[in-house]
Amino acid sequence: MLRKLSLRNAKRQIHEYAVFFVTLACAVASMYAFNALIFSDTVKALPDMEVLPYLIVTASILIILMVGWVIGYMINYMLKRRSREFGVYMMSGIPNKKISTLLFYENCLIGLLAFVPGTVFGMLFSQILEAVLLNMFGLSYTLHFGFSLPAVCLTFLYFASMLLYSIRKNGKWIRRVQLRDMLYYDRENEQGLVSGGKSAGLFFGLSVLAGCAGFLLISIQPIGKGFDVLIGTVLLLLFLFGFFISVPAFLCVRFGDRTDWKYRSHRLVPFRGFIAKIHSTSTVMGVLSILFMLALTFGGIGSIIGFMVTKNVEAGAFDIMILHRGEMCDFSRCDAVIQHEVSAKGYAYGIYTNGKTDFLTVYDRAVTEAGRQPRRTFAEFQHDTCMAQSDYLKLRELLGYTSLELDPSLCYVHCVPALAEGVRTLIKQQDGLECAGSSFAADGVFSEAFSQINEYGNGAGYVIVVPDSALEQMEIVYGVYAAVTEWPLSPADLQRLTSVCDGLVQLDRSIAKSAPGGGPTLFLSEDMDYLSGKWTDKAEFNYLYAMLICLFYLSMVLEMTGAAILATQVLGDWQVRQRQDCILRQLGMDEGLVTQLNNRQLAQIFLLPLIPSVVLSICFVYICAKKILAGFFPLPLIPDILLTGQSLAVSFLLFFALYGIYYAAARISYSQRGK
Repeated sequence: MLRKLSLRNAKRQIHEYAVFFVTLACAVASMYAFNALIFSDTVKALPDMEVLPYLIVTASILIILMVGWVIGYMINYMLKRRSREFGVYMMSGIPNKKISTLLFYENCLIGLLAFVPGTVFGMLFSQILEAVLLNMFGLSYTLHFGFSLPAVCLTFLYFASMLLYSIRKNGKWIRRVQLRDMLYYDRENEQGLVSGGKSAGLFFGLSVLAGCAGFLLISIQPIGKGFDVLIGTVLLLLFLFGFFISVPAFLCVRFGDRTDWKYRSHRLVPFRGFIAKIHSTSTVMGVLSILFMLALTFGGIGSIIGFMVTKNVEAGAFDIMILHRGEMCDFSRCDAVIQHEVSAKGYAYGIYTNGKTDFLTVYDRAVTEAGRQPRRTFAEFQHDTCMAQSDYLKLRELLGYTSLELDPSLCYVHCVPALAEGVRTLIKQQDGLECAGSSFAADGVFSEAFSQINEYGNGAGYVIVVPDSALEQMEIVYGVYAAVTEWPLSPADLQRLTSVCDGLVQLDRSIAKSAPGGGPTLFLSEDMDYLSGKWTDKAEFNYLYAMLICLFYLSMVLEMTGAAILATQVLGDWQVRQRQDCILRQLGMDEGLVTQLNNRQLAQIFLLPLIPSVVLSICFVYICAKKILAGFFPLPLIPDILLTGQSLAVSFLLFFALYGIYYAAARISYSQRGK
């Protein structure tokens, strides 16, 4: 009997459980998609990605706690909406234990029904994630059937744990509840922590102080070791919570007595409904705002990491670079192997030094002005670096850049964009500036991508292009073989090159040793060649890709959690709003105006927890981005504000796309239930 009754109730309450069902399906889809990466053979073949499964499992544990909480909240909220129905069951003689079992059957049925479409959608989502991940490594993706039984089992384990814990928690309450409490449970509202204007103002002031202290800690970081960011984040979250605890009372005091404002332009109805809603759900609104801020922050920082790695690869320019310290060696053997293995066009040349530091001074000044901390100066870059004009023109041709007509008696400079203005100023202002007896061309500064952003490319940030004859007066720093391949290289391609070419190893920028000339060097052995280039540099950031994936995972689930709770809160009051609309129609209000007022109130409720979250997350991401970029790039490839703006735009676009789906669903349901 209970099973039949639970099935009938599930069918009858389908509209009430719609948001709950969609949220469960989305949670299953996201968990399956990311769990599928753990068991994917394609992902396992990627080198140095061993940390990804551990990060995904750690993120999944956090998500289990968050989604488990939201499932428990939504079950409890639906229990409150149906409390009189369960009260009738109690008066009919059905024991509390039976009612608890009935609720268990209903929610398990809905959970199982949500698990199936969630898994199907998760299979599609997992293919998208795998394609994005392979694209990060420069690998092609082929669409294939992506069912993974281990991923399904792990997802079901996570999902069942969350669902059963939430159902059991509410079932215990039903077993203990009295009839009177059950009948009046739907009339209970949240009790505000503050009620008067003075206490609201005090609470609001304290929350603002907490927010300011949080930003100061994150910006200045006087403690260090990450404790500043942790404490600052907690203070910002306290600000959001305190803001929503105090704002209902503040709005009541600020606008409640202003009859000239309240009765103008049909403001009374949405204002009263809006105030009543946030007053009864101020704690929930605070929690939602915290969830949205964390979602936007995680998404923004993930976008920063993605753009950062992409810009680094673009600045690398050459797909393959092989370096040999201290002399110009014969790269013909390596060239033959590369032509056979990956099909590329290559060219060998040398990087020299003139023993001066004219442009090194410009570099150091630009680093300081950009707010960066000066990096350690490697032994190979204690002085200005140079290359021959003939080599420079050949390299430009190799990269497909515009051909140039260079004066064979003059010197030119190729540098990163952040140095271009300082180099031009030095050439104009310093009379008699020369290199190996040749003066500099007045308009001879170029700044295309030229493998200069990382050490051990074509100079560390800049290189002086000198007449070929000037090299006779210079000392070679290292020989270089640069190549451009016909297709992107995978980590497997790079490993194959180092295994086929004897004496060739990948350049490791994390390990250095002392050099005789003073200063560290990355060339650890004199008789080795070192493989570099943009695809090697990209492979060094595998841990960043893993972090990026988990940040977007957390961001998506946090937003979905908050939006689901908000939609449930809005749609739960449809009966009260239906009675209100009926009264307004009886008073002669036009149907179109009634709909307009309802839509306005709905938009206000959806915007309220979002606005402070957006403001705080923008500030938070901007501060974090400046510190991340300053530690990653010695000089900005593009202005930090532009890169941060692009990252925030991507994060907000993804956020509002999902948020808009919940808003549209709530608005459609809102309008249909009013008829």
